[in-house]
Amino acid sequence: MWSKTYIALVLVFIIFTNLIHAQSEMDRKLAMSYYGDGIYDKAVIYFEKIFKEDASMNVFEPYFKSLLEVQDYKTAEKICKKQIKEDSDNLTLQVFAGKVLLLQGEDDKAEKVFQDVINEIGKNTPHKEISKLASAFERENMLDYSLAVYQNANKYAATSSMYNRNIAMIYGRQGKTELMISSLIDIIDEDPRYMVSIQSSLSNSIDFSGNNKKVELLKTELIRRSQANPNNTIHNEMLAWVYMLTENYNGAFIQYKAIDKKQGNDGSLVHELGITCIKNEKYEEAVKCFDYVIDLGPNKPYYREAKIYKLSALKKKIIEGGKYTQDELLTLKNNYEASLENLGRTSYTIDLIRELAHLEGYYLNNPERAIELLEDTKNIGGLNRRTTSEIKVELGDFMVIADRIWDASLLFMQVEKELKEDKIGHLAKFKAAQVFYYAGDFDFAQGQLDVLKTSTSKLIANDAMELSMLITDNYNMDTTQITMRMYAAADLLIKQHKYTEATATFDSISAMFAYHTLNDEILWKKSEMALAQQNTTAAIGYLEQIVTTYGTDILADNAVMKLAQIYDKQLNDPEKAKEYYKKILFEFKGSLFGVEARKRFREIGGTGGEKVIEGPVINP
Repeated sequence: MWSKTYIALVLVFIIFTNLIHAQSEMDRKLAMSYYGDGIYDKAVIYFEKIFKEDASMNVFEPYFKSLLEVQDYKTAEKICKKQIKEDSDNLTLQVFAGKVLLLQGEDDKAEKVFQDVINEIGKNTPHKEISKLASAFERENMLDYSLAVYQNANKYAATSSMYNRNIAMIYGRQGKTELMISSLIDIIDEDPRYMVSIQSSLSNSIDFSGNNKKVELLKTELIRRSQANPNNTIHNEMLAWVYMLTENYNGAFIQYKAIDKKQGNDGSLVHELGITCIKNEKYEEAVKCFDYVIDLGPNKPYYREAKIYKLSALKKKIIEGGKYTQDELLTLKNNYEASLENLGRTSYTIDLIRELAHLEGYYLNNPERAIELLEDTKNIGGLNRRTTSEIKVELGDFMVIADRIWDASLLFMQVEKELKEDKIGHLAKFKAAQVFYYAGDFDFAQGQLDVLKTSTSKLIANDAMELSMLITDNYNMDTTQITMRMYAAADLLIKQHKYTEATATFDSISAMFAYHTLNDEILWKKSEMALAQQNTTAAIGYLEQIVTTYGTDILADNAVMKLAQIYDKQLNDPEKAKEYYKKILFEFKGSLFGVEARKRFREIGGTGGEKVIEGPVINP
């Protein structure tokens, strides 16, 4: 049995040990706290205590730096020598040793210490130690020494450019852009698999959004290497990437075409570029890309796709530009018909048929021909259920234009029944509600719209909400039922492109009720008709009247946003557009257009008003 004395001694020892440990922890916390707060003289007192028991780098480094801050170089040098003696493999300690010498004015000795440790790097030096040493120099802002570490390490690395990324980043910090670029390109010259990674590094180091000298230096270096190594396509790929980032799609086209010819490819890169150009509304460049692919011949795999995409680009170029002639539309129609004759009417060319129907029905005012085209698709096999439903909805739209609204209604209801929970089903339900609205059956239309307000499609839900509010605000008033029916009938006339009759109906409403609640809606509809007829001057007049006379009503921000888009996308007057985008941001802070307006406002401001993105004029 243990004696009471022995047990007491053990307990005293445990208590004493715990007290010492607790005191040590308290000293550590105080040391770190004072160090973090920059109170170095007090931090030194506590670091001195704990360093005797814990000489790890976690303690040494803040202790050493605190000594430098209080200019106790003698002690700093002493603990540094002790640390080196106990941990001779830790190369970063030599950086601390040299730093003390520099602060004491012994530059030559410090230089020798730094050069010696760099020269210690050899074939067997661990990668981790090399990175730690270079980072230690970087933290002290001794970038030339950090650079020397990586350059020396490259001599013994598995590849001659293993540390080039690190070297490039240091050059970047030093403002030596040309050397940074050269070092990064060296990496992909040695191993093209690193191209995406190097592109990421360049993106982080260079601003590609404007006229940047660094971008020009990058292009110059890539062109130089491309000319020096004409059989290596990696530089062409990199140049194409640069041109894409700077929205120089013609430049990208030249590079991709060069790659295609060098590699005897099938035009896939140029084809993908053309699709990208369409997405970015660069239709002329897109047509150029697709023409190249088409010229490769009908035996190439992207021939048919290129012909289809080319027509889509041509259509968007003509129609979305806002100014087009009848001759241009007819030429486009002939191109569609020639392509369908060449490619055949199959499930593969169904989009061509639909686009031709769209052209006929909305822009050539020939809805019956559009209906005929879409009716013929019933004989095409291989169409999936969703595509068939989409075609039925389009067919219904053209029936509305052709004044066959009840035939259209049956089609819409059929699609809604077949795809009740699908987005296309919701769209069909909305269009069915529109038909009853056009016909003046507002109660039934309202019931359908109420259901659609919760649609998962935000666009359909918003459209349903707007039409529902129009009916609610204007139909249920005592004296407006006839007026509302006149308004809905005029709305149908607009859909049917009967603008003269629609205008006459609207004018009758305004004449009968000078202060009617529908007057701002009428101005909005007149602006839509003016745009459809390419009369931007008249459209601007109607929209400005809404802003001036009905500035607090629901359509005011719509009018301001539309004015901004007209000046921006059709009149190429970005500075004027910016005024209206700014108006949305500051005078209509709750507007749904806020995000879009802010984005475009910044884009215009960021490019000095030079960059203008084209967009659609009318959405039939």
